[in-house]
Amino acid sequence: MTLWFQLVRGARTVRCAVLGLTVLLAVTGCATATKTQPAAVQLTVEGKKLADASDLQAQAEAQLAYTLEYGYVARAGAAAVSCWFAKTGVESEVDKRLWCGPVQVPGSGASTDWVPVPLKEVTKNDDEVRYEVQSPQVPEKGTRSTPLGTLVRTDGKEFDPKKQQDLTAGRDFLAVLPDDGKRTNADLGLGNVDIKLRDDLLGTAVTGWANPDIWFTAEGTVRAEPGSRLRVVRMKVDKLNETDSGFHRTNWQGFAPQPSELALELPGKRQVLPADRLPATGSVFVVYTVPDPQAGTETLTLSTLGAKSLEQRVELPTGKRTDNPLPVLQRAAGPVQFQEQTQRIRIGHHAIGMKITGIKLGRQRPIKLGESQYDVATISAPDKALLEVRLEATGDVPDSAGASLTKDLITVTLPDGSTAKQVGARYDGGPLPFAVIVEVPADTRSVSVGLVEGALDMPRLGRVAISTADSRMTLALEF
Repeated sequence: MTLWFQLVRGARTVRCAVLGLTVLLAVTGCATATKTQPAAVQLTVEGKKLADASDLQAQAEAQLAYTLEYGYVARAGAAAVSCWFAKTGVESEVDKRLWCGPVQVPGSGASTDWVPVPLKEVTKNDDEVRYEVQSPQVPEKGTRSTPLGTLVRTDGKEFDPKKQQDLTAGRDFLAVLPDDGKRTNADLGLGNVDIKLRDDLLGTAVTGWANPDIWFTAEGTVRAEPGSRLRVVRMKVDKLNETDSGFHRTNWQGFAPQPSELALELPGKRQVLPADRLPATGSVFVVYTVPDPQAGTETLTLSTLGAKSLEQRVELPTGKRTDNPLPVLQRAAGPVQFQEQTQRIRIGHHAIGMKITGIKLGRQRPIKLGESQYDVATISAPDKALLEVRLEATGDVPDSAGASLTKDLITVTLPDGSTAKQVGARYDGGPLPFAVIVEVPADTRSVSVGLVEGALDMPRLGRVAISTADSRMTLALEF
């Protein structure tokens, strides 16, 4: 009897334990389901129920599919792009628009962006309001758009758009990121590249290139999604239209010179690097995606815009030119350091110095027209170059705005003894111009600069003799 009782009691104990475990698992399962499956919510706008909110989400997602297809935005997450409402912070209240993402606006940084989709009110009564979806407001290239509040969907899911996260870069992804230059290419896993493109308004030099599986940024890591490969280009940029004082004019004839444009021509897509993302002078990383397997070449283009337009093209990372490069733009625009020279001259009884402060070699240079307006001169043939000689009057400088006259006495002589044609000058209120521009053969390696003696009727001075006390100055153009 004792043994039988013990067996029965043991069986009951096992049944209770199993039952208890079953109940515990059931409770735990319910708790887990509650945690991972948020309950649907009724959203409101200005206190009224938002009718058919789920349909609005679906319609906005269908609209956004077109922006992805045409490359206005790129995928920037492993999950599918979806559309959310932004909470205002008042119970179930949401904003009068949807936010779709996460995406990346090509040309911006390596962080998630969101495309706002406006809602237009259709009907409303005392209890609810009904809206219809409008066209997505895709941000401009290189700009960002991010909601302020927490995002919510009708199924109760919430998301914080400010949360930093790693990116899975999709087709058409293009990020322009700052580079402080403190790390070497070897430290970053980049191969050394030496590719240069320049015109007279913008210069760039590609110094590094890589096709990594992952790239680390201040916002997180970037990986390419299946079907794409990641590329990284390191380049130096100099916005000459901002850093070259010759273009600091306000009274241009017609329109001011348009800033030149850098772009990547990728298989099936041309991606412009937004000017606002490029420093006036400095270095950037350009991180982008290409199809995998590779479907074509990758080309960096520099487009000079305006009436005398020009497009230069070079393949990445080989450096192979696919255009017919002008000889002058194959050379540097000037020396890294310039040794100033001065020719002593006399204007009447004033002994002054005509100092050469710098030189510029290019295809186009700004010149003054008459007394007020400026324009841009361009070379007359592909084998020519414009040489700008910058001047400064020193010493006993007379008070005379005679530069429009003295500019014709300043000559540039070529190695064969001929005088280069002066195409223009820039001047203001002094007795000498502060720049003369001449056309020379593109392969010219030295010139001489000096003033030719003569007599001029100078403002405030009257008829004066102009003479020289020094020989002409020789300028080496080996740069």
